[in-house]
Amino acid sequence: MANGFKINPQAIRQMSKEIEREFARNPVRIPVQMDAPTPLPPAATINNYNGPVVTVNGDHAQIAWDNDTATQNGSQVIADGYEQLAAIITDLVASISTFALSPEEEGDGRDAAGAVLAELVKESPDTSIVRRGVTLLRGLLGPVAAGLNRAATEETAETARAVIQQLTESLN
Repeated sequence: MANGFKINPQAIRQMSKEIEREFARNPVRIPVQMDAPTPLPPAATINNYNGPVVTVNGDHAQIAWDNDTATQNGSQVIADGYEQLAAIITDLVASISTFALSPEEEGDGRDAAGAVLAELVKESPDTSIVRRGVTLLRGLLGPVAAGLNRAATEETAETARAVIQQLTESLN
């Protein structure tokens, strides 16, 4: 080294450890703001020989995979004031099998939910159809909520009571 200067590796390691500890105690935070997204260039052809690849572009894209009978519709807008009811009914349909209803009751529940949801996407839904469907759904869940269904557990009974309460409140 020039003029007798020598680098002390042990001192550098010690200094690095102390700096690391200091940053651990006082992390540096830098706010980041993103500009408007720039459009991506057109994709080049990519050949993937190792498995399925799905590329979806755009909002509200729908994909059906390994299903010979898929029916897909464009996204629909729920009428104003009915968004909460639509969310409750959608969640109910997704979890209706957990209530251990008979196949006929489960089918009736799905049909009633479908009729209500079909009405809720209209510009001005017919409230009598909506009320009838909600009443039928509450009626199907009533025995489960009361614990009269032999397959009902305390958890499913509580869930049924909560759904009935939510359905009732969403109509008011």
